[in-house]
Amino acid sequence: MAAATESLVGQTIGSFRITKVIGRGGMGTVYLGEHSVIASRVAIKVLMERLATDENLVARFYAEARAVNLIGHENIVNIFDMNVVPPHRYYLVMEYLEGKPLNYLMTAPIPATTSIPILLQVCDALQAAHAAGIVHRDLKPENIFIMRRGKQDNFVKVLDFGLAKLLDTERADQHTAAGLIVGTPEFMSPEQANSQPVDGRADIYGLGCIAWLMATARLPFPQRGLTDLLVAHRTQMPKAPHEVVPTVPVPLSDVIMKAMAKEPADRFQSAAEFGQALEGVLEWVAAASMKAVASKAEQARPEAGAPAPAFTTSPAKGPAQPRFAARFTADVATVDGRALGTLTCTDISRGGMFLAAEAPLPALFSKVKITLTEGGGMLLGEVVRHVTQEQATAWGMSAGFGVQFVDLTPVLRDTVTRLIQGLPVSQLPKAAVSASDDPEAEKVLEKFRQRINGDHYVLVGVATDAESSEIRARAREAIQELEAAGQRALSTNQRSQLEASLSRVKGAADVLGNPLHRAEFDANRGNFRGVMRCLQAGLTVVDLERLRTSHLAANPNAAGGAYVKLLAANVYEGKGQLREAIDAVEAALQLDPLNLTCHQRRLQLLKKLRDGVPT
Repeated sequence: MAAATESLVGQTIGSFRITKVIGRGGMGTVYLGEHSVIASRVAIKVLMERLATDENLVARFYAEARAVNLIGHENIVNIFDMNVVPPHRYYLVMEYLEGKPLNYLMTAPIPATTSIPILLQVCDALQAAHAAGIVHRDLKPENIFIMRRGKQDNFVKVLDFGLAKLLDTERADQHTAAGLIVGTPEFMSPEQANSQPVDGRADIYGLGCIAWLMATARLPFPQRGLTDLLVAHRTQMPKAPHEVVPTVPVPLSDVIMKAMAKEPADRFQSAAEFGQALEGVLEWVAAASMKAVASKAEQARPEAGAPAPAFTTSPAKGPAQPRFAARFTADVATVDGRALGTLTCTDISRGGMFLAAEAPLPALFSKVKITLTEGGGMLLGEVVRHVTQEQATAWGMSAGFGVQFVDLTPVLRDTVTRLIQGLPVSQLPKAAVSASDDPEAEKVLEKFRQRINGDHYVLVGVATDAESSEIRARAREAIQELEAAGQRALSTNQRSQLEASLSRVKGAADVLGNPLHRAEFDANRGNFRGVMRCLQAGLTVVDLERLRTSHLAANPNAAGGAYVKLLAANVYEGKGQLREAIDAVEAALQLDPLNLTCHQRRLQLLKKLRDGVPT
């Protein structure tokens, strides 16, 4: 697919010559185009060829142009033309913006004096859109573009109305509106998470989430799993921003929390009302600042009055949150004994799991018993989410249901932790030593008892970034050592333990010894260094992309989270902070470990650092 899109570079569409790729999205590629006569520049969004045969997707692609044309607002990107190059190269010609997405400012909390003017412009754009009967539905930092216009810094352009839906269409077709989830989970309103019809207040909720992120440099709901994230939007309120970052003005914190109210009726009822509240906060901040200055002058003491917080690009504090995609099967039944079958878990966190299943799904808020087929006990869960086949298609995931765990014992909590990490849940305890045990074999078995409950790398006895040749050598040594011990006169218990150890070591060797299988294993653990070793061992780019497609389908938030961290890396590199840039890229790779562009970016930065580029 990449080759097909890159082939447009150098070609002419309409009056514009394609010069380079400037972005890629879920529906198409965006190119920079230059007019063949007057040399003006535009952005040209071209629909993916594989989507062009779907009339609904083509209509949705062109709906963006229709929505933008209906609104006609200075803070919304202009679309000049839409057309098709026969037979099916559909495209939009848009204004070319020189600037950066809001993500670039997300490496530290943004002061109110910077954030509020940005938010006010978004409110103006949303008010115009809502007045035209259009809900954006997918507000996120990537869709808020910051640029310089004349003498004005941080001029806003709202992008990507590709998911926007006209309100009159929604009213005419309520069942469609309620049956399809669109949007980005981190910024999704509760009514969207519930697949209910939405109005402009859903955008107010999304902008409230963005405002919370701007104030704290953290996501309001950092849950890693899709199920947990959707449940959080429906049932949880984050801490007020000033409780997370004490320098956030309390009035701003209050406005943000009102925008994020769970019930639409409790939020601001229009974007204009949201904007008026933000303007009041800006006036309060200005008055408070003047009062502090006056107090300082009156008392003539340097410690009187607190200066406004500086806007820096220091990294936001907090632990990295790599996602794991441990997959396993479980026998599931209702508490009254009705079997639901052997289902595959596609997503698990400490709070719950998502089970792929076909209709009919167990009732919401009913309880189910989940018996792990690998051993490890039975988990009790409450059904908190349904995902229909239509919704699953929209999300790129499996249909099924999400459960929250109920009454986990310490042993079961440890089991869940091991499942998240991809470790075996059926731990092999040490057998009691008997007089019939062979002493020499016991030494070998004791070594492997210490490894047997670890992952494949622990079993083979190598580091997670070991080269393939070292893995093969260590695996051969381990297998030979166990097979030699098996030639001795073993007790029954020793024979059983040796066979279990040998089986697991051979299984680990089979996975780690094959670059394709190892890359899949490493991706599920965020082990990007292991993935790089697979590339060095001959994993093809085609296989890498195939694995990545599957990985991202199971981890729908990974690519977006990695993209944000890559943007932060660009900021750090621009400031000459190469070590911080490398850390940001590696954080991106923990989320999206099969991303070839990220790997190449990391190697480039490491070379710069190694060659002594000034920092």
